Amino acid sequence: MKFLVTGATGFIGWRVVSNLLARGIPVVALDFPGDAETMTKLRARAGTTPLTFVTANVGEFHEVMSVLHQHPDITHVIHLAYLMSAECEANPHLAVRVNMLGMVNMFEAVLQKKLQRLIFTSSETYYGAKQEFFGDRDVTEDDFAPPSQHHFTYGAMKVLNEFMAQKYVARHGISLACVRPPVVFGHGRKRGSVLWAEDFATKPALGLPVTLPFNSKTRDVWIYVDDTAEQLVRLSLAPKLSHFAYNNGGESVTASELAAMVKRWLPDAQISFDETKPGTPLIDRMDGSRLRHEINFTQRPLVDAIRAHINEARATVGLPAV
Repeated sequence: MKFLVTGATGFIGWRVVSNLLARGIPVVALDFPGDAETMTKLRARAGTTPLTFVTANVGEFHEVMSVLHQHPDITHVIHLAYLMSAECEANPHLAVRVNMLGMVNMFEAVLQKKLQRLIFTSSETYYGAKQEFFGDRDVTEDDFAPPSQHHFTYGAMKVLNEFMAQKYVARHGISLACVRPPVVFGHGRKRGSVLWAEDFATKPALGLPVTLPFNSKTRDVWIYVDDTAEQLVRLSLAPKLSHFAYNNGGESVTASELAAMVKRWLPDAQISFDETKPGTPLIDRMDGSRLRHEINFTQRPLVDAIRAHINEARATVGLPAV
């Protein structure tokens, strides 16, 4: 067994690679070009488990196939290489090449090389931009929002990714599945339009004030990055999958409730909000029971995950844990 992880030095990607290495599973880590600091960290964690870094553009099919030809023992793929929302709006041409063509390239590669399984990340933005569209209830995998309910190009791309994946499954019988994460938080997010999902805890952990770009009544669903990585790996390793799409789940809290959790560990934290701003254009309730039952994994309580986030941030500058 050997995994190909694309977007391997990204925020979620390097946690997935770390998780696989801790299990003793060899990894080919693909990125374009890749973060040097993260690669150094991963090499240190690999120990005796084989880890190979490769540079390739998933938008170029011949580059993807070249990696698979050079590593014929790859059996599984976790595909995370994707441009984030702000990047999609800034450069739609590149976004289509990476997010749309790149995704189909990965599906086609799995088909041609007869790989065992590919798991990719979709998004809660699959469900559009408003909880009100679904009412006062948890959103399930069977829910759908038409284009008129979407705010992000990123989310609309995820809808088409899922559509194409299911075409490949129906026509060719290959094993593809996706997860739909909510707000994924943790220390070390270096790009994207939700840097606040790091700043809310990292800045207070370092003794810095933070102002979040939404009002205090904003409600979102939150999940810790290490738990997301665990879900992706477990789903990849499951002997058989019962579904195509899985909500990651998470805890639904208001921004003020989130701040209170940070202050449980850092009583002097200075966290404020922009009360002139609307809430985030995301759903705020999600049913994660399908995935929980499929892989027999329950994510840690949000307050404990925030503590882990805080302590990781503090460790980077030599501060004691809380």
